[in-house]
Amino acid sequence: MARARKLFPIYGSTLANSMLVTLVHDRVVAGFVSAYVARHDRPGILGGPARDRELAETVGREILLAMIIVVGDALPAFFGRRQKSKLRSEEKAAVDAFFVELLSALERAKNWNPEDRQEFRRDLGLYSEFSARQETAAKTRKGKKVRKEEAPFVARVALLLDPSMLELSRRAARKFYGDVEKLAQKLLKKTLG
Repeated sequence: MARARKLFPIYGSTLANSMLVTLVHDRVVAGFVSAYVARHDRPGILGGPARDRELAETVGREILLAMIIVVGDALPAFFGRRQKSKLRSEEKAAVDAFFVELLSALERAKNWNPEDRQEFRRDLGLYSEFSARQETAAKTRKGKKVRKEEAPFVARVALLLDPSMLELSRRAARKFYGDVEKLAQKLLKKTLG
């Protein structure tokens, strides 16, 4: 139960702040975009400060969605469990409180209006459904070679980044998704120790 006590809602708020600070301070989106532009000689996708801000905001939002799902998938391990469904009721309550505070802190920091909050939560539902399908597929696959479904992050970021070179931007977004997953795990581990 010591780990459940450590997941007090304040840790959700702390993680939200860490996510937002990292996105801005480490210029996660700008680094991804500039590496893509340099690697594929695509300076035309840059459209000046307004386009850069819009891209940073929209891709940053996708990063937050992806990180929240990674955190949700990783939290059972802090209770010595592999799956969310294996959590005991008090552990599930601690995780739920953690997520309520995580989402509330993000909404406060981003100063979203009710429509923005609703849209973010709808998109989070899309990401959550994908995660649930992946978990179900992993259980039924066991040893079979089956093509994994691609995360919503990949298609959405690819379209935002460079829609005229979609396959190129999909490959870049796929690699970037792996980096985002690692970043989310690192921030969660740092937050929860």
